Amino acid sequence: MKKAIVQIACLLLCVSGAAHADRARARSQGFLHGHSLMLGLDSEIGVPLGNYADASGVGGGVALTGELTMLETLSATMRVGVQLHTERDIAGASSHVHAIPILFGTKYYIASQREGIFGAFEIGLFDLISSVTPASGASTSSNDLRFGLGAGLGFQQDRWNVRVNIHTQDVSNFGNAFMMTGGLGYEFAGL
Repeated sequence: MKKAIVQIACLLLCVSGAAHADRARARSQGFLHGHSLMLGLDSEIGVPLGNYADASGVGGGVALTGELTMLETLSATMRVGVQLHTERDIAGASSHVHAIPILFGTKYYIASQREGIFGAFEIGLFDLISSVTPASGASTSSNDLRFGLGAGLGFQQDRWNVRVNIHTQDVSNFGNAFMMTGGLGYEFAGL
């Protein structure tokens, strides 16, 4: 009887050890193992700078955001959104430039708890939708896909963040396509 109990105990120990090892291996093979993915929504107000201010007025927009933690203080980011701008009237003609940014980047937190001050760098595509209406005549519009980049600073507190960015929406016309944006964001889901 003692021998049977010892054999059953050894068998249960082996089976439970194998089940634990199988479960640990299944967890380690997942994409997010050791990382977290936060999804959110950013609102922003954009102010064109320099020559860009002659073609477009102040605007606003929203962006869906994703943030994948890579290291304790470093994340990979993605933002996809829309920026709608007001008409700018000069000498009887009006114009505006709307944008659809698709940006990939990094976010570096100064503090280790992923809260407080952070810096951000982004590169990606801007779909620029321009329209010009002369004082007399038909309006013309164009749709241009441009490569852009930007950097910013922000502050994260729990799921809320505020940030200020400066972007060039067209690297080939670096000084003529500057936009300063600022906004409020909220991370609503985490995986």
